[in-house]
Amino acid sequence: MEFVDETFVPSEKDAEKARAFSRALARGILPDSQLMLQRDGNVEAVEIPHAVVTVLTKVLSVISEGKPFKLMPMDEELTNQQAADILNVSKSYLDQVLDSGDICHRKVGQNRLIKLIDLLEYRKRQDRRSKDALQELADEAQELNLGY
Repeated sequence: MEFVDETFVPSEKDAEKARAFSRALARGILPDSQLMLQRDGNVEAVEIPHAVVTVLTKVLSVISEGKPFKLMPMDEELTNQQAADILNVSKSYLDQVLDSGDICHRKVGQNRLIKLIDLLEYRKRQDRRSKDALQELADEAQELNLGY
């Protein structure tokens, strides 16, 4: 199943409906409550798994903000350009990161494929490093009485 190239772009009407649905969903959900789906005129109701409700809530949040989005399984393999776009870096910079071994990938001919999960783990590590470095600078500034 191909997900990567399918971008969902909600209209303003979609965003309005998502906000209304999200509010109605939030009112009806208690921590351990079951959510059932039943079609009009159908006697049979189907329980919606908690994981589906969680994902639905997140998707509704994104749609209600009118943001375009993609759904991808975590083991989806991305091209260099797709991965660079997700990290908001150039393809040449990403190639350097891949060459350094910081992100797991595999080569297929001349192309390198990166699993989404590996890319997101790299981004999480980079975010953590940035926060740690910022905290270290803030701590040093306080020790030196620089007014931070």
